[in-house]
Amino acid sequence: MRNIKALLPIIFLCLFLNAFKLSAQKIRKETIEYSYQRLPSAPLSKEIKNYQASIEPAFEAKNKILLEKYEADKKAAADQYEKETKDFSTQTTLAEERYLKEMEEYNKKSLGKKLLEQQLLNQNTKPVKQLPSKPYLREITPPKLQSSYDYQALSSTNLRIDGLNENPDKAIKVVVTLYGYDYTLPRQIADQKDMLSVSNSGTSTYKSNYYHTEFSYRHPMSAKVTLPDGKEILNITPSQLNIYKIYTTSESENQKQINGDLLIKSAEAKILQDNLAAINNLINDKYGYSYVKRKADLHYIKNGGNDYADLTMAFNEASSGLIMLQEDSVSGGVKLLHAIEIWNNALKESDTENKKARIDKDVTIAIYYNLLETYFALKNVTAARDALTKMNAISLSKDDRKTKNDYEILFTDLNNRLLINK
Repeated sequence: MRNIKALLPIIFLCLFLNAFKLSAQKIRKETIEYSYQRLPSAPLSKEIKNYQASIEPAFEAKNKILLEKYEADKKAAADQYEKETKDFSTQTTLAEERYLKEMEEYNKKSLGKKLLEQQLLNQNTKPVKQLPSKPYLREITPPKLQSSYDYQALSSTNLRIDGLNENPDKAIKVVVTLYGYDYTLPRQIADQKDMLSVSNSGTSTYKSNYYHTEFSYRHPMSAKVTLPDGKEILNITPSQLNIYKIYTTSESENQKQINGDLLIKSAEAKILQDNLAAINNLINDKYGYSYVKRKADLHYIKNGGNDYADLTMAFNEASSGLIMLQEDSVSGGVKLLHAIEIWNNALKESDTENKKARIDKDVTIAIYYNLLETYFALKNVTAARDALTKMNAISLSKDDRKTKNDYEILFTDLNNRLLINK
């Protein structure tokens, strides 16, 4: 009996440490970036194997008009200058002749008569050579033209339909129309801020100006897709590409000289690429079999013991499996299935009402999130729906409900694509 009493403190200590060990578990998550194959939302006929893409710059017509006007204005100015130069030569000759004749008449007068005329008229009557104004070539300011590109190279680089070949034979045709780069002139803006000054005598506030430069810009585009027989299946001008974006430089306490032309040019290059990428993604979402990048959070348990060695293994298997999917879907899939098996076995121990359970409420939720992500990567809607249904029986926080709802939306879209692509 004494031995048992002596051991009681040790037993209680072990129980306490074990309970503490379980309660001290820390759920961590790591963001894994992987690529999954997205099925088209409006798949084409299996007979269509090719596509042909091109870019039509609508603004080049305006460029042409502006250039033609510029050249016409330059020619008119040159013609006017040539005519005025000839007139100047003729008028100069006449003026010289007139001056010589007037001087001849003036020199015939006696000195007395010259002085008398000067006194009566109160001016020097000696003739003055009056030459015409020299003509000048009027300067014509070159027009501001939209940037031109190698549209064939731009198209082949930025417009592709994954799963189809770039070949004109019986191809669907993709035509993207560029309406031109539109922008406001950069302007420097001053913002007055309340600043805090700390010194030995205490703290005080003062006003300080901060300067930055900003301008608005956009590069609207439209896309049209037609089948090999000429039937139009898409004609869209994405509204988000018609909205002005605002470019803002970093703030500075000092006014800086900003190269506005360079800012405008750099923003043009970026928005051209961004908008073409948006158009390309829109078309591939409908008709392509694209590998799309996705960032996913995988959860694991961080603690000092081996209580969660199984979940650590599942995390490692799932992480490498997701990353392998695009290059080796078979091997990646095997790893994901192994992780799923481990997580489902762990859920058999789930006790969401017991905070000291190995698979308590928080761990259970984390495992379900991991399962949902792997089910999505494997396109397993049935298993995902089962997991989501089981999660409905758990009292979730506001953030967890939002995450669960996001997965529900994700699997609804996946299910629709699977049905359409049967």
